[in-house]
Amino acid sequence: MIKWFCILIFIENLIAQDFHVTLEEIEEEINKKKIYFGSTVRIEHQSSEYFLHSHLVSYGSGSGQQSVTGMQADHDYNSLWTIKECHNQPLKKYDDQIKCGDCIRLEHMLTNRNLHSHPHQAPFSGNQEVSAYGDNGNGDASDDWILECADNKIGDHFQASMWFYLKHKVTSKYLRSNKKDNFNQRNCGYHCPIEGQLEISAQSTKNADAKWKIYSGLFYQQPQLIEDDYDQDGRHCNTYGQCDDIDDDEFETVIQKDL
Repeated sequence: MIKWFCILIFIENLIAQDFHVTLEEIEEEINKKKIYFGSTVRIEHQSSEYFLHSHLVSYGSGSGQQSVTGMQADHDYNSLWTIKECHNQPLKKYDDQIKCGDCIRLEHMLTNRNLHSHPHQAPFSGNQEVSAYGDNGNGDASDDWILECADNKIGDHFQASMWFYLKHKVTSKYLRSNKKDNFNQRNCGYHCPIEGQLEISAQSTKNADAKWKIYSGLFYQQPQLIEDDYDQDGRHCNTYGQCDDIDDDEFETVIQKDL
């Protein structure tokens, strides 16, 4: 884990030094990305600036299932989630773009359990518990969430720049967090494995505590189309940049045509 963290830091420094790209410019580029099914993303909570997170730590109360928390560090692989179609729905392809109002599931990348909620009580807030549930990405209908874009209408293409709410389809409650609901030695005990992290739960109200955004991730994109053209060697290239070999006579025709 330390090795990969160092590699990420090295890459960021390399980009900034050799290509003169700032982290602000990287964020701006990410915000332009349209999000497709199959993308793996890091999701940021608006008011706390913590990240949706899970790990092989079970709740000591409630359901006893795998806990879901808010994590402050932005380079932790346990904060990566893959966006999938809803339970028992036809498999989405990597070129299927997500739209505001879609039903989605979030599969935790490292444990292959789905973001889940049910009528158990969360540890501190008294809200509905949120857990990670299932086996190898298989779960049930309580893994389904409706993507509600904060400032866009249903049917708009979903982009990384958009703030959004996640509404639990079965119970109609919203994924939320708040810095006051944090795990510490007083409420979690000494050597608590999730000390400093935040409770993630589900509430009835759609407010600032329930607002989220895509922070970073691996984004699937459609192939970039370019117009038919000729390359510098005079070869004809199709819309995908694939070029055919041509003989010398045809090359001369191309050159004269360009002139």
